[in-house]
Amino acid sequence: MYCSLTLLTQACSSRSGSAASLADVPEPKSGVESVELRKLISSSERPYVLMNFFATWCKPCRTEMPELVALQNDPKSEVQVLLVSIDDADAVARNLRPFLADNGVNFQTYARTENSSALINEFYPFYNNRIPLSLIFKREGDLLEAITGMTDRGEIELLINKHKHLGTEL
Repeated sequence: MYCSLTLLTQACSSRSGSAASLADVPEPKSGVESVELRKLISSSERPYVLMNFFATWCKPCRTEMPELVALQNDPKSEVQVLLVSIDDADAVARNLRPFLADNGVNFQTYARTENSSALINEFYPFYNNRIPLSLIFKREGDLLEAITGMTDRGEIELLINKHKHLGTEL
């Protein structure tokens, strides 16, 4: 399941029960560039990085978010999660922090309100304007997997284990 960016006119969802206080959610860093994201990948304390591009209006994005947050917050996880919102500026201002709070996000997130497709194409040139999009990298910056559509922790860990055991890269 995925959302096409042509669905930008969809209304944002109503939020479910609050999982974290809005005060616990760091202000998303807007205008993120590929250089900064690459530095975050290479400086990760964990051997793998999952970069997830999402929007608050995207139902599959909303569905998978709790799994991604749990993966990031698990101290035994080998995966660091980088969340990058591609919502427009109004949605970022109105909806992003409440959305993150509802999903228990207590770590730094990023937003790209303009030219998000260009940013994504720098990491994954096969991008087809569908989200969620999750890219799995080795800390060294090698792209291992791209998942278009909803994913979960089990799939992410399975893909990482495949690469660990096979020693393969994209």
